[in-house]
Amino acid sequence: MSESIYKDDISQYMGKLKDSAPELNSKWMDYHNVVFEEGLISKKDKQLIALACAHMTSCPYCIRSRTKLAKASGATDEEIAETVFIAMRLQMGQPYAYSSIAFENFDKMKNKEDVTEGSFFSKNITPQIKDFHNLSGEKHEKFSAFHDLVYEDGHLSKKLKKGLMGLACAILAKCSWCIRSCVRDGIQEGVSKEEIAEAVNIAMVMAAGAGWAHAGITMETADNFGNKKS
Repeated sequence: MSESIYKDDISQYMGKLKDSAPELNSKWMDYHNVVFEEGLISKKDKQLIALACAHMTSCPYCIRSRTKLAKASGATDEEIAETVFIAMRLQMGQPYAYSSIAFENFDKMKNKEDVTEGSFFSKNITPQIKDFHNLSGEKHEKFSAFHDLVYEDGHLSKKLKKGLMGLACAILAKCSWCIRSCVRDGIQEGVSKEEIAEAVNIAMVMAAGAGWAHAGITMETADNFGNKKS
């Protein structure tokens, strides 16, 4: 059986990355560390936001490290579980919102209208989303029940769930409508622009962090190049 590309211990190869670009790695870590300092968002909540983001980037190393850091910051298993479901909801959110493009284009094509003019990203997608709801029937009812429960106050607050954690995930999902929805609901829960800035910086770190952690694979490959292991 072939060896997994994902090693449990990548410290050797991450050390090689750091040694190969020490100044770049130092600047990266300076930014990373200041992002996770106590701020308007607590250290614990920042690590939970980062964990949700790690699920969005599908980085196993990030998921493992952020789970450990969240636990070390005082997060409970229940809070971690709710965090995972927030990430799942935002992973669903992108295809949910993008369904509007499919239904808008379907209607235009059926009516023999030009679909090459204008933008794919309409500001108002309510008609298409309502169409999707009606066409989905019972499936939409089940989805709505899941959606409502995910965002209820629980072990994590609504403010953290949608206004900050959900927003960071929406940014990583690159879903314009999800971002707008999370900002709107965050304002209703009292989220400030300063808190949004902190959440966005976490999303930025986690987007880059997936590349950084996967550099272990890159540096191992470089180390083994030309050998029988390659």
